[in-house]
Amino acid sequence: MVEGLKVNLISISQLCDIGLNVTFIKSECKAVGDHGNVRLEGQRSENNFYMWKPNNLCFSTLAETQAELWHRKLGHLIVRTMVKLSNQEVVRRLPKLRPEQNFVCGPCTKGKQVKVQHQIVPDVKSKKALELVYRDLMGPIQVESMTGKKYILVLVDDFTRYMWVRFLREKSETLESFRILALQLENEKWGIKIIRSDHDGKFQNELFDLFYNSHGIAHQYSALRTPEQNGVVERKNRTLQEMARAMMHGNNVAKHLWAEAVNTACYIINKVYVKKGTNMTPYELWKGKTPSVSYFHIFGCTYYILNDKDQLGKCDAKNDEGMFLGYSGTSTAFRVFNRRTHMVQKTVNVVFDDASYYIQVVQPIVSP
Repeated sequence: MVEGLKVNLISISQLCDIGLNVTFIKSECKAVGDHGNVRLEGQRSENNFYMWKPNNLCFSTLAETQAELWHRKLGHLIVRTMVKLSNQEVVRRLPKLRPEQNFVCGPCTKGKQVKVQHQIVPDVKSKKALELVYRDLMGPIQVESMTGKKYILVLVDDFTRYMWVRFLREKSETLESFRILALQLENEKWGIKIIRSDHDGKFQNELFDLFYNSHGIAHQYSALRTPEQNGVVERKNRTLQEMARAMMHGNNVAKHLWAEAVNTACYIINKVYVKKGTNMTPYELWKGKTPSVSYFHIFGCTYYILNDKDQLGKCDAKNDEGMFLGYSGTSTAFRVFNRRTHMVQKTVNVVFDDASYYIQVVQPIVSP
């Protein structure tokens, strides 16, 4: 505040920081949003000051910008779900959002679509985690991932709705990938009791049966040509694909990074989606604690990482620049693409710029 001043000052730099484009011409000034909508406007006074027109729009649109930011951080989650998470405090560190904060999101229109719905088959009600697990395999994906993967193995726990994804080069890797994940879950909690899948041949062979029998797993099949009976995982598949597409379109991320987008979508869904009939997320039902979203960032945004490995010259930059790809599933680190080394790495020494994105040109290399 300026002593004696009878009007409020507006910081132009802060308007720019929240994504507005501010322009000044001879007689007027405007602050315009990303979609060309005028958020603030003003006129030049006789004493050569630019006076913003006072109205309620300036306050509501600034709050709307916050809603848009969190919409993108949470994988283009629909507004009413964000409001529910905020009001009911289902997750920690999410600011209060109002129901009327609605907007049109271009990436959502590209990444999501409405399909003809099948008749809903009532879900089986399991009583504890891993009592019933749904499984499906998506693919082949037309564009290989940066590590040559073409298939997505999806597992969903019926009781918690917690989801796991694994990426495969060939269908023949399905059994080994499932075996490793099943043993990891057994070490974390207990063994899977029932696995449900469709009648695809990838899940019907003697090797699968041997593994089931040796670990006491019962295998159920959905009826032929009736994917609705495996509806839990089918719906998760759709949500995964729609969220991944929206995030990639949102920052023009290269198509061969689809696996990173799907992996991040799975991470977000586990943290922010609420299981029907409860007030808890899959993460809380599985882990027993309320998730925090304070560290969430926009997929594909620009980041700056501390360069603490190479010897730097006196005039060399102390950080590297690149693109944010998601979260580590085994630690608190972030997954990022380093522009200088052309490698995907995990790091914690990073600063994010959610307002900008990095255009990738070179095929990245995954660090060991």
